Amino acid sequence: MKWIKYSRNFLIDFSYNHLNMKIGLATLRHLSILLLTVLAYNCSEDPLTSEFQNSKLIIDTLTISSINSQNYNIAPNIGTNERLYLGSKNGLEVPVSFIQISNSIYWNYFFDSTIVVDSLRFFLYSNDSLLEAGSKPNLFFESDSQFDENSSTYLDFSGFSNSDWTDLGQPYLKTNSESDTSSDAYGDYLFTELVWDIDTLIAALTDTLDSNLVRSFAIQLDHNSSSFIELFSEEATPGDLDPKIVMYYRRTYQNSGDSTILDTSNGVMYSDGDLSIIRPIEMSTDTSAISLSNGMGKRSLITLELGDSFLPPGSVIRSADLILSYDTTLTSSVYNVIIDPIENDSMYLDSTNVYDMDPFEAMGYPYRVSADSEKGLCELSIKEVLQNITLGNIENFGFKLIANEKNDPFESIKFHKNNDMRIEIIYVTN
Repeated sequence: MKWIKYSRNFLIDFSYNHLNMKIGLATLRHLSILLLTVLAYNCSEDPLTSEFQNSKLIIDTLTISSINSQNYNIAPNIGTNERLYLGSKNGLEVPVSFIQISNSIYWNYFFDSTIVVDSLRFFLYSNDSLLEAGSKPNLFFESDSQFDENSSTYLDFSGFSNSDWTDLGQPYLKTNSESDTSSDAYGDYLFTELVWDIDTLIAALTDTLDSNLVRSFAIQLDHNSSSFIELFSEEATPGDLDPKIVMYYRRTYQNSGDSTILDTSNGVMYSDGDLSIIRPIEMSTDTSAISLSNGMGKRSLITLELGDSFLPPGSVIRSADLILSYDTTLTSSVYNVIIDPIENDSMYLDSTNVYDMDPFEAMGYPYRVSADSEKGLCELSIKEVLQNITLGNIENFGFKLIANEKNDPFESIKFHKNNDMRIEIIYVTN
């Protein structure tokens, strides 16, 4: 600030003594702004260097290339995926998808004398404008069948049969588009509705004698179908395109003038859980790359050879990134990857085995980090983990790499095992 004052006073004195004129207030303000800009530029470079010189702190870097990896397989569960699937694609088969309909006050309407239920319809939705009759799934109902959206896998349904389920046939299709009201023509395609008449299930869906009533539905393609279809799951939208049952009903009641009023309306019972059972047709045992796929159930164990003191004592890590490269010709879109440090000492891994659940307990938040793989590169921040390892707060048991469940399960990614696989650390030390 003194520098600015001296410069300003110099300008004023110079104008009086040499130019025989006064600098106007506006001119002085502009000159002051110019001086501030120059000062800011000079100060932006010097303080950090000056501070480190005075405190004897230095910034240094470290590259770690001693990274080991081992792939392993779990039975895939994609319960949080935004789609339901049927058919085969890219070495994966989806023989059945399940939908469970929630409990709702609307089920009690069947026992209300003032309400007449006219019909029940089951709805699924697709964004495929070319969905054809040959691709339509069959709908089945069973009141005793249960599945766990978060844990059920193909290992639980290896002998699945729909022979004891109620066959509700195939849906009729209705295409929805944006309507151009000015010309009464159809605009852009929005979605396709798949609609089933399920009036025959009214008694089963409202069975008061069943203390553990489960309203489970399954969809399957015909056995001779070679189609592959995608439908919206309950994860995809706030509710508009969720799997659902819609009840159409009439209610009669008396108004204040003792007149009978007939009200026609509908109630919606949404899915409260759905899951596609996805099964790898072939399990690859390739060890030349770090392979990840939520559909295949492919994960990888990453271990780091850090040593007892890989950084000087008291170091503060400013950034630490695990950097992986991959072949963009094998992964067509942005692919999200999760890294999660392991909480316990690593067990023996059999890369040929398929585990029914992940054998490693992970630390989770705040150490669990995700990043998008784009343009042949993935950078995962492990700063918080490494800093706590240097402080002795946690131990280095390694990490697991996972494909995000939101990824397309029919896509995968293969990271190169080469010199490009490294950890780059920037740290501050005395």
